[in-house]
Amino acid sequence: MPPLRVPNLAQRHAELKALEWPESTLEFVQGRALRFGFKVAPTPLSRVYRCSLKLYAAKSPELFVLDPDPKAVAVGRVLPHTYPHDGAGTKLCLWLPKAREWSAQMRLDETYLPWAAEWLDYFEEWLVTDVWSGGGAHPEMKPRRWARRFTLRPACAEHSNKHTELREATHG
Repeated sequence: MPPLRVPNLAQRHAELKALEWPESTLEFVQGRALRFGFKVAPTPLSRVYRCSLKLYAAKSPELFVLDPDPKAVAVGRVLPHTYPHDGAGTKLCLWLPKAREWSAQMRLDETYLPWAAEWLDYFEEWLVTDVWSGGGAHPEMKPRRWARRFTLRPACAEHSNKHTELREATHG
């Protein structure tokens, strides 16, 4: 049996469109990515979450919970199984890359979408118990080499909106 081919973005678009997910949106982003917006409630008694699944041609998908944002719902507690990112919402950690629990040949309706609902179910339980029952291991996030050595800081408070200066982090 030949290996399954990796679906391209047009095929992923067709896969997600065929789901006919109520109140969902599906759009190409600058021709390099595909964004699937959807709402999900992990259980009949759960709140409804607005999510965004972003797919790329050459890297793993990213799943964000936008509203309500789990960071805001957690009220200052550190969320388990999330990734830092710039932008709206909370980026979920749904699988362990080193364990190869997901591959690009897999269907999204059998992986990312139910995994997001499952994560949200565990999240709601965690809010009450402070115990993450979802198991798993979260990969250690290491800062990129350049991020450890340098930081972007305003040159002075007076010009902070106009200019920035690259300074070594060790010089304060």
